[in-house]
Amino acid sequence: MMAGQTPTQPEQPDRGAAPQKRADIQLLRALAAGTVALLHLLYAFANNLGDRLTLGFDPARASQGAVMLFFMISGYVMILSSARLFGETQGQRAFWTRRLVRIMPPYWIATGALALIFLTVMPRPIDAERVALSLFLIPDLASQAEGDTPYRSLPFLWPGWTLLYELVCYFLLGALMGWGRRAAVLGASVGLVALVVAGLGIDKEAAASHPIAWTLTRPVLLMFLPGMALRLVHEKGWEAPLAARRLALIAATLVVALVPKPEFVSAMGFDYLAWCGVPAILVAFAVVSGPLWLPAPWLTTPVVTRLGDMSYALYLLHVPIAWFWLWFYAKLPFFKPGPLDYFVTVSVVALVGSWLFYVAIERPMTAALNRRFAPQS
Repeated sequence: MMAGQTPTQPEQPDRGAAPQKRADIQLLRALAAGTVALLHLLYAFANNLGDRLTLGFDPARASQGAVMLFFMISGYVMILSSARLFGETQGQRAFWTRRLVRIMPPYWIATGALALIFLTVMPRPIDAERVALSLFLIPDLASQAEGDTPYRSLPFLWPGWTLLYELVCYFLLGALMGWGRRAAVLGASVGLVALVVAGLGIDKEAAASHPIAWTLTRPVLLMFLPGMALRLVHEKGWEAPLAARRLALIAATLVVALVPKPEFVSAMGFDYLAWCGVPAILVAFAVVSGPLWLPAPWLTTPVVTRLGDMSYALYLLHVPIAWFWLWFYAKLPFFKPGPLDYFVTVSVVALVGSWLFYVAIERPMTAALNRRFAPQS
């Protein structure tokens, strides 16, 4: 999925060579997915088994910041991995097909796995209408208006709420891909800004009445823009001085310390972006704006690459795995599950299960679907 040269080399669009993965992007993908998964496993699952564990920081900010990092990475990677498609006759179809093949089938499989668990080993009521809407990422606020996230549409597999915003960006960029890269990126950026501006006319109180319009105009869409801009700058061979990258990390720390939590996190307004989006931008800038140093690269680079590869599987599958492990772990003899041992074991199971899913299902399935449906250059 990732392309480009190593961080120490000038990066130019490659129209002939096969894409190669970048360790810095893979590191950010692994960091983002791992943060979301581990915090969910701890606070949403393990802490229901006994005395509550805590990591000493706001888990909501960390997990939301990780999601913002996902969006910025996605903006960067969309430009990076599609360099050969801009301006091509079949570019639009190829881009949309590859993006849909990349994100939707794994999401459907993970959603089906969660539904199967709720129908069998961990019986829970299932709203068939909500599941149907979720499969196509159609926003629905009515089923959660009284919950903790009244202004964010959560699908049946709740981490999947981010995928709709990915699709919006894919649609805009793909629709303009025939214009050439500069025009397509500019046009998509204008489109994202226009959606957010349109959303200024929708009040929070009207969110439940207009779930689609509300959801599709959240300021969170702006998180794709710095990723795309950063990629365009990097292609010219620009690198930030080491001092600037260090200052970015210091600035991210100051933002975390000084910017208060929004009153309505689930509304994902501009205060939300200041709270968790700005630190994500600064961290991404610090990591990808120059050579990435890894200790013992002969060992750490392959590990980081593998973790980045399986990051999407981990992001989707940690929820059904956590539910399954609640059932299975309780069946083991000789001890009663507690929050700490459950958290440790389910984390290992989630990592192993996600890697196996990536190797045995996600990767070959994606390749096969691309061969079948995506235009070949």
